[in-house]
Amino acid sequence: MKFFSLIKEGQIHAAPGVKVILKEEFSQLIEAEEILKKAKHEVEEFKKQTHDECEKLKEQAYEDGFQKGLEELNEKILLMDREIKKIHEEVQKKIIPLSLQAARKILGEELQLNPERIVEIVSQALKPVTQHRHIKIYVNKADLEILDEKKSKLKKNLEQVETFSIQERSDIEPGGCVIETEGGIINAQLENQWRALEAAFEAFLKKR
Repeated sequence: MKFFSLIKEGQIHAAPGVKVILKEEFSQLIEAEEILKKAKHEVEEFKKQTHDECEKLKEQAYEDGFQKGLEELNEKILLMDREIKKIHEEVQKKIIPLSLQAARKILGEELQLNPERIVEIVSQALKPVTQHRHIKIYVNKADLEILDEKKSKLKKNLEQVETFSIQERSDIEPGGCVIETEGGIINAQLENQWRALEAAFEAFLKKR
């Protein structure tokens, strides 16, 4: 389920199809974008400053001796690399929690405005077990009624299913589910999905 596109051409946007909510409810996303812009500005400023210093060192190398100037130049280049990596790490630490907070906010609003969203969440969680024969779905009491109404839709793609039930479980938060089959258990509770999303964000930012 896609909540929003984190970064696109240096900006943060809501994904297509996500309901527009009040501006103040996106404060975390706005703050994350400001952090990213500030970090990029700092990197560019540092690059410019280092470039100017390197040019001065090149000129000095001709006057004070090429070898000494070259060593100082290399030190500046290494320092620039370290500073850029440090800025990237600081951005990652700040932007991931803010982005997840915004995603939680958006999903919470969506589940309130559109309770049937739980049907889509459960349908996605069922995809790995379409060939299993015995399936039990555990959900929060708040989601039980609507899932019971959509039971036939949920069973539609379960080609080999023989027994299929949806049951309430008090330890499951609204919007999540746990699926039990003869082959094992799928934990599709929201907290697990947030952890997976956080890991995906971290992997994405490390590649940038």
